[in-house]
Amino acid sequence: MQLRRSWPRLALPGVPGTWFDGRALKNAPEFPPPPVWQPLTFGGVAAFARARWPRLLMVQAVVAVAVMVAVLMVLGRGWFPVVTDAVRALTDFGAVRAGRLAWPKTEAVMLAENRFLGLALDLEETGAAGQIADLQVEFGRERIKVVSLLGYVALPYPVGVEIELSRQVLDPWWNAWRPAFWFAGGLGVLAWLAASWGMLATLYAVPVWVLARLAGRVASAGKCWRLAAAALLPGALWMGGAILLYAAEQLSLAGLGLAFGVHVVIGWVYLVGAPFCLPRQGEPPVTAGANPFTPAPPEEKAEPPPPEPAGENPFQGGPRA
Repeated sequence: MQLRRSWPRLALPGVPGTWFDGRALKNAPEFPPPPVWQPLTFGGVAAFARARWPRLLMVQAVVAVAVMVAVLMVLGRGWFPVVTDAVRALTDFGAVRAGRLAWPKTEAVMLAENRFLGLALDLEETGAAGQIADLQVEFGRERIKVVSLLGYVALPYPVGVEIELSRQVLDPWWNAWRPAFWFAGGLGVLAWLAASWGMLATLYAVPVWVLARLAGRVASAGKCWRLAAAALLPGALWMGGAILLYAAEQLSLAGLGLAFGVHVVIGWVYLVGAPFCLPRQGEPPVTAGANPFTPAPPEEKAEPPPPEPAGENPFQGGPRA
C-alpha cells in the first residue's frame, strides 16, 4: 500500500474558496538569494562567500575610499598647512651639500607647528626647539630626526645630491606640487589597502577553511578567501572612523594607536564568527516560495481506466440450432 503525502487546506467560514493551501509550498519556484551588500554582521560577512567577485570588489572599493578620505583630511588639515608655513619661514640661503646642511644660523628654531606636525631646524641637535606636535621633523647638520610618541628615527642626508632649501626655490616648487602630493597620498592609501587586504585574506583563508570544516559547513578555497577578505572590512571602517576623529582633534595619537589595535581584533572576531554562518553540508539552499495563502489550482484527477469486457464462459454451450 502506497501512502500519498497530503498538504493542508484551510478554509474560513463564509469565505468562498480555500484560504490557505499547502500545495502552493510544494511547487514553489526557487528565487535567487537576497543581494550581498553589508559586511557588518557575521551573516553579512559569510554571505560574501557566495557572492560574485565584482560584488566583493565593489564593497571593498567603497570602504577603501572612505578610509582614503579620512587620511586626506589629516593631510589637508594637519600636515600641508604646516609645510606651507615652514617654507615661508625659510631664509634666502640654505642648502644640503655633500651630506651636510648649510644654514646661516646655529640656534634651534621652530619653523612651523600645530598639534599634528612640527618642522624645526636644530643643527646641533640640542632639543631647544621643543615639541608639542604628535610628529616632529628636526633638520640637523648631518641627519634628519623624525620624533614621535615611541621615540625617533634618524635619516642621513644623501651625499651625492644637492638640495636647495631657500624660500625663493621651495615656495614656488611646493605650491606647484602640492596637489600632486595630495593625489599621490590618496593613491598610496588605496594601494596600501589593496595590497594588505590581499595578503591578509590569503593568510586568513586557511584558518577560515579549518573552522568551516570543523563546523560542518560548505567551504571551498574561493569562498574562504572571499569570506576572509570581507571579514577585514568592519575593522577598516572602524579605523577610518578613528582617523576622522583624529583629524577633528577629538582623538589623541595614543587613542589612534589604541584604535589601530582594536581594528585588528575586530577582524579576528569576524574571522572566527562568520564561518559558522555558512550553509551546512548537505543543506538545501534557502529560497523564497510562492504565497501559501493563494489557493493552488485543483489537481487533475486521472480518469479510471474503462472496465475490460468480460470473456465468454467456456462452460456455456453454444447457441442451439
